[in-house]
Amino acid sequence: AFLVSRIDDKDIYVELPKGYEAPEGFTAKLSRSCYGTRDAAFRFWRTLSTWMVEYGFEPINTDKTLFRIQKEDGTVMIVALYVDDGLTAHNNDAEYA
Repeated sequence: AFLVSRIDDKDIYVELPKGYEAPEGFTAKLSRSCYGTRDAAFRFWRTLSTWMVEYGFEPINTDKTLFRIQKEDGTVMIVALYVDDGLTAHNNDAEYA
């Protein structure tokens, strides 16, 4: 999940894993977030929350991990996101069954 987040605001370099042939001291620049980097979870959350807003969800002000959308027919869906897990709740079984 963390691998979908682009790194645009800073440079992050890593050593190549054992088994890769490269000159001594060679490093690689990451273009996407990676497990093990300090801000991987934050970058994934930022990417996912941007997608949620683009889809029409509104973040709930009291908890930035909750998103809400209400359709014209009165259907309400709430999505809770925690790191790379999610939970949904809605009031229309016919549409989301």
